[in-house]
Amino acid sequence: MSDEQEHILDCVPASPQGKEHFATPALYINREVDKDRRASMEAELSNAGIRGERICGVEALAVPPAFVGYFFEGDRLHSKLTPGEVGCYASHLKALSVVVERGFAYALILEDDALLTRDLTQTIDNILANVPVDWDMVYLCRDPEHAVKPVACLKQSRTLVRYSRVPVTMTGYLISRAGAEKFLVPLKRYWPFDTDIRQPWRFRLKIYGVVPSIVSVAEFESSIHALGDHSRGRRGIPIPSRHCWTGNPLHTPQGLYFNLKALGPRWWMKCFLRNAHRRVMRTLGLQAHESGPSDELTLSSEKLDTGGQ
Repeated sequence: MSDEQEHILDCVPASPQGKEHFATPALYINREVDKDRRASMEAELSNAGIRGERICGVEALAVPPAFVGYFFEGDRLHSKLTPGEVGCYASHLKALSVVVERGFAYALILEDDALLTRDLTQTIDNILANVPVDWDMVYLCRDPEHAVKPVACLKQSRTLVRYSRVPVTMTGYLISRAGAEKFLVPLKRYWPFDTDIRQPWRFRLKIYGVVPSIVSVAEFESSIHALGDHSRGRRGIPIPSRHCWTGNPLHTPQGLYFNLKALGPRWWMKCFLRNAHRRVMRTLGLQAHESGPSDELTLSSEKLDTGGQ
């Protein structure tokens, strides 16, 4: 079978139900063994009117040659990542490399347990019309627990935001070619993929998000858990170091400086105070008042503070 034929077989035709053509390239990650997940993902894409292309997921430690040096020293892992975490990480690297190799300006990347909102395509078009031109990633898949800075008002009562801390999980996101190139820089990888995304200062990533989110997670058994659960603790970097000063990779001087620059001093302080209040309330076992990720997400576009990056 030729590469062209295989490519065609791995494409999901868009729904013929009269929906407008969705121009954003869409890639979804799926292992050969996960047939039920593939069927679910193809149904989601078809219902959303998206023509998606399957990226064959990496099986545990069977990392493609181009990425072996990211995870291994000789024949051994240089970190405490589990086989499932390595396979998940390498799968996303494969998807990002497709974005670069094909010359896509940007693309939608999905894991195969993604559930898509009915307005996903319209919201993505709306995001692309409002996100700053130098964006690298737009996170689509989980509402934040930490404070955010609103950037732009979107349709359907959604808001484009910047995070004081990027949420967990990477079920769905937009990536620009510049963002993919930054993340593909050959650096040693010590943490799971979603943890590295939560350290945007390591890769100089300008990450935005949408609230409420437009991608959720289906109830499938975790393939990472099935291959050894999640690793715990630090991943081999000495403490203290410029990457990690407490054992938590999210606590670092680089991260503090990056957030201060990205959010701007005023919004950095607002987010700091909101997050501190949240921690105190949790420590005391009290339920903090929550009216959404930020009380100011409903501000009109004229009042949005776009200071910082």
